[in-house]
Amino acid sequence: MASSLVELEYDESGQIATIWLNRPLKKNALNWEMFTLLSDYLDLLSKKSEVRIIYIKSRVKDVFSAGIDVKLLAGLDPNAPKLNLKGAPFRYMMRTQLQGIFSKLVAIEKPTIAVIDGICYGSGFELILACDFRYATSNSVFQMKEAQLGIIPDLGGTTRITRLVNPSFAKEICIAARSITASEAYRMGFVNDIAPSMDELLEKVNTLHEAILQAAPLAVGMGKHLIDNLYGESEEKGLDREAMTNSFLFTTKDHQRAVQAFLSKTKPQWKLERDL
Repeated sequence: MASSLVELEYDESGQIATIWLNRPLKKNALNWEMFTLLSDYLDLLSKKSEVRIIYIKSRVKDVFSAGIDVKLLAGLDPNAPKLNLKGAPFRYMMRTQLQGIFSKLVAIEKPTIAVIDGICYGSGFELILACDFRYATSNSVFQMKEAQLGIIPDLGGTTRITRLVNPSFAKEICIAARSITASEAYRMGFVNDIAPSMDELLEKVNTLHEAILQAAPLAVGMGKHLIDNLYGESEEKGLDREAMTNSFLFTTKDHQRAVQAFLSKTKPQWKLERDL
């Protein structure tokens, strides 16, 4: 599946899917078509049990995304429905449409990895925050400029950055709208790792990639969901949810294969259909 603006491709094994942002003339500014394609691709990938990992990347040199297309906000995007930017209609549209698209990255029970090289602004920044892992080249730059326009990041940016870094850093990003270098992003903690070149970065990413593929698909998916939902919960609730999750996982064939492989000193062969 492909388009001129967003492309979806699979590796030879079918286990790795990559969503490519590809709007070079507009520095991957996200318009309605790109939001729609991203949403559709995530819906599709959620149903493909053979897909183990989803990458989000850019085909544009030195650019991940310049943020949301201003024409979309101005009502000038010909493909977009008319947006009401006032009061209750705006809140409903944000919760049910635009915010919901990025939230699909959180909800999907497959690890998502954002690979960033270059500028990553506004909604593009919010897009990577919805991913499970973020890796960046040293020349990458992150910024949410919304406060300079009299608003705040509202596609999950304010919420998700606060879950990843301490409140003071979150305020630097969301209130001061400061430009953040890759080294600062790593120090703050919202980027997993950085490297001087894309080749070196991909070596680091591949280490993570291979580790995920060695783990049981169901445990990875349910573990992701559990971690995302434990933030802010009491220790008692966390322990209870751990027990509830494993009360299911202990009954799966994934677990049986893992035990048998351990006893025979071999590697487990996971079934991509994730049979129970």
